Amino acid sequence: MAQAVLFGFVTVFTAATVLLAILAMLHGLRHRRADSQSLLADTQVAAFIFRGETLVDCSERGAALLSSLPGKQGRDAPPFPRLMDYLIPRFPLIEHHLATLPQIQELSLLAENSAQLELTASYRNGLLHLRLCDLSEEGALLAVDRLSYDALQQEVLRLRHVLRDIPSLVWQQDEAGRIIWANAAYVTALQRRQSPDMPLSWPLPDLFGPAPASSGTARRALENDGKTHWFSLSSIASDGGVTHFATPIDTAVQSETARRETLQRLTKTFASLPIGLALFDAERRLVVFNPALVDMTGLEPLFLAARPSFEQMLYALREARMLPEPKDFNSWRREILDMEKAAQNGAYCEEWGLDCGKTFHVTGQPQPDGAFALFMQDITTETTLTRSFRAEIETAHNALDKLSQAVVVFGLNGQTLLANAPYRCMWQTDPCTDLTDRGLAAALEHWAEACGPTAFWARLAEFFTLRLRDSEGTAPQQDLTGTVRLHSGERLRLRATRLAGGNTMLSFEKDETTPRRMLAQTELLAHPDITLPRTRRLVPPRAHAGHQGDTAPI
Repeated sequence: MAQAVLFGFVTVFTAATVLLAILAMLHGLRHRRADSQSLLADTQVAAFIFRGETLVDCSERGAALLSSLPGKQGRDAPPFPRLMDYLIPRFPLIEHHLATLPQIQELSLLAENSAQLELTASYRNGLLHLRLCDLSEEGALLAVDRLSYDALQQEVLRLRHVLRDIPSLVWQQDEAGRIIWANAAYVTALQRRQSPDMPLSWPLPDLFGPAPASSGTARRALENDGKTHWFSLSSIASDGGVTHFATPIDTAVQSETARRETLQRLTKTFASLPIGLALFDAERRLVVFNPALVDMTGLEPLFLAARPSFEQMLYALREARMLPEPKDFNSWRREILDMEKAAQNGAYCEEWGLDCGKTFHVTGQPQPDGAFALFMQDITTETTLTRSFRAEIETAHNALDKLSQAVVVFGLNGQTLLANAPYRCMWQTDPCTDLTDRGLAAALEHWAEACGPTAFWARLAEFFTLRLRDSEGTAPQQDLTGTVRLHSGERLRLRATRLAGGNTMLSFEKDETTPRRMLAQTELLAHPDITLPRTRRLVPPRAHAGHQGDTAPI
């Protein structure tokens, strides 16, 4: 009997124990579900429940937050890494706190860059509970309808695409100088500089070092792929941090480098020019000069480097006696104004004969934006040579004019190059000043009309024609002489001589010797008692080809 009672008691106790355990389990599940439902039921916070790194559940705002986070690995990445990419810039020590959460069970953190964002984390029954709340009044009470929310989402996507595709590097730093956000261009440039095996982690490294002041810009160089890339760096301060912008300016830097190299080459060219250069701007200040100007004028380089005005420079040139001295000062002032106006129009071109014996050829050339340049060339040597040549030519002309022979020189193409005074007097023509003169052809016609019939003019024309036979290997005849008779009865001895360069000189000289036969006939005709017998007219024999002259019939 006692055993039966004992067995019944054990059975009832066991059943009660099992029932109590079942009730406790049901109570725990109900309490856990209530906690989860209470955590996720709050629509004002973003709540998440994770088992390890697997998302178990989340609130509506948490789901919206996860859908807007691309993360470093894209939208296909698991929710936990994407959420960590969002939290780490705002809560830098979040990973350390989550590692110690199983021991402390619960913690609360405020965002470092904003005191209005709070993160609450708890660890219960192997589940990680995260609660992200905006403490600001606007954030706690904000209610957005679906259309406004969709519009905001589209705008966020549009801005995200713009920042992703913009070629400029954009990044943000917090008050401590840590990078909390960067666009795709910055991340790409960072990956090119770092080893491919080195993963990126927050906070990201700073590519450009200390940024310029918020109100200014700076130029920075960045080495990528063995090439130097230049950026214009500017910054804008905002609440809780600074946003930096790095715009590529490789093209501008290359243009500046090319312009600087071109300017250096031009500077070297101007420095080696023998012509003095003085460039004045629109305000008539000297902006550019070369060493040749200093050497030619003797002006001090320090004076020229001080950017004197155009009038001051002319005064200095006058003091140095490097200007033609005018008759009076007032006329000189007028000449200065006229010179400036002429240089602006590009019409100034004069030769300055100085007291020291030098001669400068000065020209003015207009430049863009109202500037003008003066070019000074020392032509003393050329002027001296020209004067010497002119004096020699005048001396030669005077000597030829004093000759008793009439001399004329023809060029290679038959034009008249020179005729002395006896020639002009003999033939009553001046071919060097006659604009209608036709050269050798007209001269042959004129000579033939003034003389009796003779074959010498044809031989003379042939003499001119054969003067280019040297190229055929046959040496032409060098001289041709002959005698012609004018209609007045005067006899002229004529000689054609070849000169250097293909020119030909002809000389005419009166033949003062009278043939004996003519003198005898003249004496017989003068005696009244003598009658001459009639004889046949003698025809002179035909001149053979080698004969050097021709005599007109008597």
